[in-house]
Amino acid sequence: MSKTKKVIGLILISLILITGTSSLVFAEKPLPADAALDQILHYPLLGEAGTYVDFMKTIYQCLFGVARITQEALFQYNKDLEVVPMGTESWEISNDGLSWIFHLRKELKWSDGKPVTAHNYVFALQRAAEQGYDFSWYWKSAAGIKNWEKVEKGELPIEELGIKALDDYTLEITTNVYKPYLLGVLTLLYPVPQHAVTEYGDEYATKAETMVGNGPFKIAEWIKGSHITCLPNPNYQGIWKPYLQEVILKYGTINAETGFPAYLNDEIYKSNLNSGQLPYVRQNIPQELHFWPAFRINYLSFDTTKPPFDDVRVRQAFSYVLNREELCSTVLKDVAIPEYSVLITGFPGHDPIEAKELSEYNIELARKLLAEAGYPEGKGFPELELWIKKNEQNTIIHIPAATYFQAQFKEKLGINIIPRIIERKTYTDAQNQHTHNFFFEGYGYDYLDPSNFMDLFLSGGRHAWSNPEYDRLVREADTTQDWDKRIANYRKAEKILIQEAPIVAVFQRIDNSVWKPYLKGEGVEPNKNGIVIWDTNLYQYIFTHIYIAKH
Repeated sequence: MSKTKKVIGLILISLILITGTSSLVFAEKPLPADAALDQILHYPLLGEAGTYVDFMKTIYQCLFGVARITQEALFQYNKDLEVVPMGTESWEISNDGLSWIFHLRKELKWSDGKPVTAHNYVFALQRAAEQGYDFSWYWKSAAGIKNWEKVEKGELPIEELGIKALDDYTLEITTNVYKPYLLGVLTLLYPVPQHAVTEYGDEYATKAETMVGNGPFKIAEWIKGSHITCLPNPNYQGIWKPYLQEVILKYGTINAETGFPAYLNDEIYKSNLNSGQLPYVRQNIPQELHFWPAFRINYLSFDTTKPPFDDVRVRQAFSYVLNREELCSTVLKDVAIPEYSVLITGFPGHDPIEAKELSEYNIELARKLLAEAGYPEGKGFPELELWIKKNEQNTIIHIPAATYFQAQFKEKLGINIIPRIIERKTYTDAQNQHTHNFFFEGYGYDYLDPSNFMDLFLSGGRHAWSNPEYDRLVREADTTQDWDKRIANYRKAEKILIQEAPIVAVFQRIDNSVWKPYLKGEGVEPNKNGIVIWDTNLYQYIFTHIYIAKH
């Protein structure tokens, strides 16, 4: 196969020698001079309702907090949100941009000492396609893996899936169309230990005794309902070795209501906060308070195929009636910032001006549009249920926001809406099958590219809306290498999305946490944009780039 483009990945093999380091050394990584003797991190367990420590088995039932540090993907993000090669050291792209060949690092091993090979990546995707993976859209659409949908439906044999091992350490991935952002997508491609699955089945990833991973940590103890203890993986030969000697992830502390009291008692070293706790923190421990953008858009979503939302004027009225600035400065103070489009503040492709101009608060225009649609002062408009998906981390911010919506729609448009919290499955089924017409949604990024948000609204997805011109612009942008041309098309598509209003962007959540001042290292230092980001997608980087200082 002819190759015209060769990209040499970063070969990050270095010995960190810091002047004045102490004699303490762990996992071949010298500790800084101010490091404490005890390098044990006590931390909340993220995704504690999950069952598996295996991203390629399930996304929604995965124990995120453990999987992020015990598994290592083909690529990872660092604190500057740059894609770093982890499982590969170089790669090549074919002339047509559809075939990507990755040359894997030969020194990498599983926690049981067996080698990590290209076959483990092939097995991971083949198993996901055969089992009906709960995140299959990602590999079908975001990655565009060749034949994914047909293989998943059983229309083609598994061998026709667009991933192959050319030999033990050469992996080929083939896509349906050119994906210029594929490396970022592959930050969620984790190899799976086929030998462990063969011996124990998928249950290998449900207990410490059988869990096999390829990340910098391994599970040493798993007491369900209490804690999971992780130790450095002695067979880890990757580029991000940890300072920490032990990580204890504790059940029941991920929510601010329980986590913050535990934090104050030094039971955990980091805690999320709710808006009611912020004043106390500002007053008493302001030096421990940190904010960063969550890259999570929160928006209202409509079924545009059925009344009353089949009328664009109704949807536009719902956008113009919302005073996003007021919502975020009062009700959601310190936990959200207003947004006017899905390409949110700080995210690649964001336009801080045009989106706001197209959908800024205008109560008179909202009333005018509603009247033109046949509902003057809300007369004759049906009572609506606004469905909110039950999710402990998001519901706490969605409930006060929905109460604000309820008051605004009633006072300013004469419309009655009733917020309801709905179980995840019922909510998702109604959304996918279009059996309900009004949702309050939150969607966080999976990879850092405009396509991650713009592709959500392509025809045939979970949103009951279709626009051929939007589809054309986004699909063209998705497959264009030139960044300026890509952005120009996304801008045009973004304008259509705002004007047609199948969704109404409202705010971006701002994550806020406290962490102990003795957590030090690159993982908690500002990135090139001056922001400290403690994001789930960065867990492997953070947990291998922090240490506990003397205190």
